[in-house]
Amino acid sequence: MMQDYQQEFSAIRNLLRENPGGMSVTDISRALQKNKNTVGRYLDILLISGQVEMRTYGMAKVYTLSQRVPFSAMLSYSKELIMVLDAGNRIVDVNENFLKALRLDRSGVVGKNIEYLLSPEIDIHDLLMSIAAGNGESDTVTFQPKGEGERIFRIKHIPTVFEDGGKGMTVVLDDITKQILAEREIRQSEERFRMMADNIQDGLIIIENGKIVYANKRISEITGYSIKELWMMKPIAIIASEDQKKAEEHRRAVEMHPEKPRGLQICIIRKDGERRFVYSRVSGVRHHDRFYNFVVFTDITDHRLQEARIAESEQRFRMMAENIRDGLLIIENNKIVFANRRMTEIIGYTQEEIGELDFRKILSADVPPPPELATVASSRGRCTLEEAIGTIRPGADLPWETTFWIRRKDGTKRCIQGNFSAAERDGILSIYITATDITSFAEKEKALRDRIASLQELVS
Repeated sequence: MMQDYQQEFSAIRNLLRENPGGMSVTDISRALQKNKNTVGRYLDILLISGQVEMRTYGMAKVYTLSQRVPFSAMLSYSKELIMVLDAGNRIVDVNENFLKALRLDRSGVVGKNIEYLLSPEIDIHDLLMSIAAGNGESDTVTFQPKGEGERIFRIKHIPTVFEDGGKGMTVVLDDITKQILAEREIRQSEERFRMMADNIQDGLIIIENGKIVYANKRISEITGYSIKELWMMKPIAIIASEDQKKAEEHRRAVEMHPEKPRGLQICIIRKDGERRFVYSRVSGVRHHDRFYNFVVFTDITDHRLQEARIAESEQRFRMMAENIRDGLLIIENNKIVFANRRMTEIIGYTQEEIGELDFRKILSADVPPPPELATVASSRGRCTLEEAIGTIRPGADLPWETTFWIRRKDGTKRCIQGNFSAAERDGILSIYITATDITSFAEKEKALRDRIASLQELVS
């Protein structure tokens, strides 16, 4: 029946072609000498089939001829995969891209019902199911050609009206393989980042334009706040009040020079009120109108407490060392690393000067000690003072004792009674020397020896 009206349709199209500015139903019916209602039905059919276009001006409807590209040309030049089906799901037409992608031949496709479409190399079951559904919504299908990687398409079902008024459907497959694979790579990269970020021992916060947009699990453990709570907070809120100004100055410096990562030690207040010391490393990057800060928190509270205990222990040691009556000298790797106040009094050098001395240079070579005190006695036998210092080790027969003469900074000589011990820690050998100034005793003993020697000479 539709074919019976082709002459009328052709007449209307020719009339509109001659009047490119458009014509109303009244104009067309008058020109064709047809009833307005009849012409209106013809125009509705042409409008549905896409052969004419309609524009409304107030109450008037103006029709113009559609400027159409032949469907065959669209099939030839389109990069998408296109297949046209009639109302009975028979394949009316298909472009070369579709045939090439599915490894099909045109002669075996056109005129065939889509249900019986088979590809010798590719499983197209998902495609056929999607076409059969034909709900007009976008969907995705995946092909796995032999010897190639997967290809992913977004499929669209477009209701279609043919020139004869028959209805059908155009199936368009848009290749989105690169986009999907790129999205997968981004997701995999994000997953790797999250796995890394959630399993490192440091806390991590990412700040975008002053607002927290990411925080890992470790930062929750350090601060006591949940990730959701952290997202609602300003970063400076967790910083102790006395460190907030320093942190704000640090933030501005990073924003001005984001290429320079910076470190800062600050105190934070946990949700439960506990104070924790953290070392934060901050870097920044500007991306278009957004500025990102990457903040890595290392909880150094235990380290700070350990340092405090060590400092307290060192303080107690120094108080003890500075108040004993004997001089104390500590040598590590043949270098003097500590001398107490009494030792400076004995040898006449300041503590700063002692640190630069080779301890062997203060030994007086021209004034030997009494012969019986010139060597160090131990279970290993007797050895010189320098040999004793060079060979003393932890666990030996300690302490070793000896008497020796030294030369003070002012050139005077003093006789010293020394005790030697050693300890080793972390591969560092420390030698401890306590010194007692026995110069007056040695001088009296020398004078006594001289008198005895003189009496023996007189008697003989």
